[in-house]
Amino acid sequence: MDRHTLFRVLAAVLAGMAVSASDAATPPNSEGLVAVQSRSLDEIYVRPNANLSAYRKIIVDPGQATLKKNWLKDINSQRDMTRWLVPEDAQRVQELAASSLAPNVAEGFRQQGYEVVAAAGPGVLRVTPRVSDLYLNAPDTHNPGIQRYFVRDGGQATLQLEVRDAVSGELLGRVVDRGLAREIRLNNRATDVSNLFWFEALYREWASNSAKVFAEAQP
Repeated sequence: MDRHTLFRVLAAVLAGMAVSASDAATPPNSEGLVAVQSRSLDEIYVRPNANLSAYRKIIVDPGQATLKKNWLKDINSQRDMTRWLVPEDAQRVQELAASSLAPNVAEGFRQQGYEVVAAAGPGVLRVTPRVSDLYLNAPDTHNPGIQRYFVRDGGQATLQLEVRDAVSGELLGRVVDRGLAREIRLNNRATDVSNLFWFEALYREWASNSAKVFAEAQP
């Protein structure tokens, strides 16, 4: 193989490696978004050249929440049959998580100086929060008799957030973060009240971190 042929072969190989590396760096279903670095969030993507810092108002869509697959079966495997949960209990947990999501996301953005509004307009972001793989460690069963559950944390979830221009609907950013509902002491008594409190704290912190990163994002 002569020198010119070898050069062409090497150039083709290097070009193929560059394309492969570029494809690997592009997240699936990115819809034209690119990844940016964050110390506080697992994954964050923004649209190139989008000036997210120009948006200082938000509309927050109703939250959505889904439990981790086999959560009900897993919880019941750890309990006496008299304290088993039923599908209605699982539905209640999902509905409570969903209903508390939007107001706490709104508060997290408000902490970073965003105004929460009800109508679309210039400079307004539409924020859509979702929780998936929700795992509540010790849900209340509300059965008669004395029952106490002690846990080190309330549970965990994958938190997802999409932001769009409220007028055009264009997708401008997405956050994916795996969060833990942390508690203060090593062992804490779990109740509906404590579970809700720690998950709401998780939602607010996540939303506040998201708002801060969006305002500073430079893809």
